Amino acid sequence: MEAGKDTLNNNLQLIGSGSRTFQLYKDPSNTVELVQTGISWTAFFFSGLWLLYKGMYLTALQIFVFCILILLIGIPEQMIPLVSSGIGIFLGIRGNFLYSRHLENNGYRPFIMINANSANHAKKQFAAYIDEEE
Repeated sequence: MEAGKDTLNNNLQLIGSGSRTFQLYKDPSNTVELVQTGISWTAFFFSGLWLLYKGMYLTALQIFVFCILILLIGIPEQMIPLVSSGIGIFLGIRGNFLYSRHLENNGYRPFIMINANSANHAKKQFAAYIDEEE
């Protein structure tokens, strides 16, 4: 086995070097999506927009309905920032996991794990890996 490559317990190959881990998903038409493992700061700061950008419309609608119900119940105005922060924290912590499940529900399958310092670095390492395989 080459240096920098490993096989994980779930049979996904681990390539690259870096401080963060990304998982690459592939669908039957070979379209790939890169998902960082761990906390998503983008989901934390831009919760609703992040959900829409990722195509997770049902989850966005569920959170929207939840917010409307909270407002209709008539919570104190001082509680609104707390609820909003709670949604941001939830999506920040669980967002990438939810996106992974969304991809799997839409026909994508985990393909490879990449250690990298950024998403662009992961893409470059994946491109080098593909070139190496050919």
